[in-house]
Amino acid sequence: MADEKPRVTFEDGVATGFDDTWHDAWWGQMEEGGGNVIAQYKMRMVESNDEHVVMSMDYQPGARQGTGVYAAGILIQLADVAATSVCFNHMRKIFPDGTTEFPFPLAVQMSTNLLRNTDHGKIIAESKLTHGGRMMIVCDSTVRDEDGRLLMTLTTTHLIPPRR
Repeated sequence: MADEKPRVTFEDGVATGFDDTWHDAWWGQMEEGGGNVIAQYKMRMVESNDEHVVMSMDYQPGARQGTGVYAAGILIQLADVAATSVCFNHMRKIFPDGTTEFPFPLAVQMSTNLLRNTDHGKIIAESKLTHGGRMMIVCDSTVRDEDGRLLMTLTTTHLIPPRR
């Protein structure tokens, strides 16, 4: 169809430095597909390479618990999305056949330490590849507030389903 918009890709994001235009298109694609937590909470890709991803999210009323601080699930979700992004980066590296279609890396285990919380500002998740195999990936993540205070740590184990 001539009216179809071209899909924004991860590679487009890297090329643009994950600018606002890229994010708007990325979130729009997610919303057109029925929406998800990334688009709902406007989680932003900040930087990304083969073994490291940084994402952020601004404080917003829908992301807080009754006491006014970030809901623990939101902290975990941001770190999980960053870790999943690390997994995709790793798969691009170990399956360098030019494909952009990879199986979804299934998180099968998560271990979280919630250390403190905040009731304002941006939160920043940083995820690093700890083990990168062909079938299993382990990532270690941190979530910090905009002042650099450590809010949470998360270790995730992901399985890579067979490619079809």
